[in-house]
Amino acid sequence: RHFERSTIRSRSFKKINKAFSVLRRTKSGSAVSNQTDRERESVGNSAAGDEGFPRLYHLIPDGEVTCIKISRSDPQESLAIRIVGGSETPLAHIIIQHIYRDGVIARDGRLLPGDMILKVNGLDIKNVPHNYALSLLKQPCRVLRLTVLREQRYRCRHSSLPLDARCSRDDSFHVVLSKSSPDEQLGIKLVRRADEPGVFIFNLLEGGVAARDGQLQENDRVLAINGRDHRYGSPESAAQLIQASEKQVHFVVSRQTRQQTPDILQETGWSYGGGNPQPCPAERNNKSTLHTVTCHEKVVAVWKDHTESLGMTVAGGASNREWDLPIYVISVEPGGVISRDSRIKTGDILLNVNGIDLTGVSRSEAVALLKNTNSSVVLKALEMRACEGQEEQGHLPASEAVQETSESSEWSPSWVMWLGLPRYLYSCKEIVLRRNTAGSLGFSIVGGYEEHSGNKPFFIKSIVGGTPAYNDGRIRCGDILLAVNGRNTSGMMHSCLARMLKELKGKITLTIVSWPGTFV
Repeated sequence: RHFERSTIRSRSFKKINKAFSVLRRTKSGSAVSNQTDRERESVGNSAAGDEGFPRLYHLIPDGEVTCIKISRSDPQESLAIRIVGGSETPLAHIIIQHIYRDGVIARDGRLLPGDMILKVNGLDIKNVPHNYALSLLKQPCRVLRLTVLREQRYRCRHSSLPLDARCSRDDSFHVVLSKSSPDEQLGIKLVRRADEPGVFIFNLLEGGVAARDGQLQENDRVLAINGRDHRYGSPESAAQLIQASEKQVHFVVSRQTRQQTPDILQETGWSYGGGNPQPCPAERNNKSTLHTVTCHEKVVAVWKDHTESLGMTVAGGASNREWDLPIYVISVEPGGVISRDSRIKTGDILLNVNGIDLTGVSRSEAVALLKNTNSSVVLKALEMRACEGQEEQGHLPASEAVQETSESSEWSPSWVMWLGLPRYLYSCKEIVLRRNTAGSLGFSIVGGYEEHSGNKPFFIKSIVGGTPAYNDGRIRCGDILLAVNGRNTSGMMHSCLARMLKELKGKITLTIVSWPGTFV
């Protein structure tokens, strides 16, 4: 019988799942184990949902930080997931984008796309660069310990405990922050939660007024601003009160006495522009950049014998599995034409060959064009390089910012490499959602224009089950939202786009670019 979500998790239930875990690890050659494998396959198939893996994901409760152990007989076996996010992007956290069937994580059955990974074997990765988190997830081990968070999707309507009883907080205290000018930003990022009313401090901008003062901390609840009760306020109203103060901002805050789940339903930008909501700009003259990698165009001419091949292998192309990607080099044959020339490298993106455009073609078409060359071959390519500072920030060599190489020398691109591509290489898709009621479209966004940091793309952070976005099936965590009903989102503030998405009804067209997360 299928496992269903239950509010009661008994000891017997845990024993049953422990037994299934043992069955999954049984792989000896005996008749009993072969029978077990067949039974396991049968159970897996019968309990598999649309995602293609066992329905044990309800064992991780929504809105609670949970620690899980995942065992693997081969410590080198890949997890068979794709991840997105990192401190260099608005997503900040490391998020599971995709889980491949029959991989380690899929066989375990507890994790879902959209789950955030907070720690790996006890090491905190909540606010680290993408490639640093990747290096920890790729470390071989027989028992992998993950601390994860699945954001709470809905507010609990019935609870045996009042809200105040579920979060013990110290007595309130008073903090005064002084501005050097009326327009100075405080450097406070405020959010709303599902488990408590009001507004909470999510983060403090390093070097900002609040961080320099040192009294406010992450997870503090804002009870009042400038004498106005804000226990049931919103981040937007808090922004207006903060900006309305020309010299000093008076806060009354409370601090939790035990660690609280960082369950965030709504995020706003850093500290907080105009007293009135700002009108939505059509587009600001700020280049959207994440400072992850840079592109360097090059033209390479090589000569070869008419019987020789170029000596390289390419991947990508239109309709490459579930993503439309540019053509890129995944290996160079030692001693071949390309290897001897040494200017075309693994990871380079091929733009054209002998003047014939390779953008938008399938892999098979690209291979045919590369093979159908004479003695003189001119290749136009993009080389991806890590930006200065990425190496130090992520504690990894610069090459790791754009590629990952296993012991078997198989190369695959990192997610941050795709983020650095110029716009003309984007393969955009239009997704039409329909909303005829006041219900949510079913996804949350992060990013947008912020005065202190400029323009950042809007990323899809999470998708809620049973909503138009979830039912459509094409939107993933980490996708970039480029336009809504044909209107460019570049330069918009977060609050502006969030308000627009809430107000739209009927047919809503989203223009999205989707890049594959880094494979782990």
